[in-house]
Amino acid sequence: MKHACKEISRLASNSLDRKLKLWEKVKFHVHLAMCSNCRNCDNSMKLIREASELIQKTKYGNIRLSNVQREKMHRTLKESTGG
Repeated sequence: MKHACKEISRLASNSLDRKLKLWEKVKFHVHLAMCSNCRNCDNSMKLIREASELIQKTKYGNIRLSNVQREKMHRTLKESTGG
């Protein structure tokens, strides 16, 4: 993994927990525009966060996804794995 990609994956992770500073946002979005691997990483992190929040909301019970949620997760996973 290139040094720039390591930094971008760190920013992707940070963006889930806090608002990025302006210069961080610019660097992040410019890099994502050029790097499909980092875009996939960012999408995967967002999907994992979304799934974990959904599990928390259901209190670890049976998860019932709407068709829209199911399709969105399927599409995101497919894109993040390059399939």
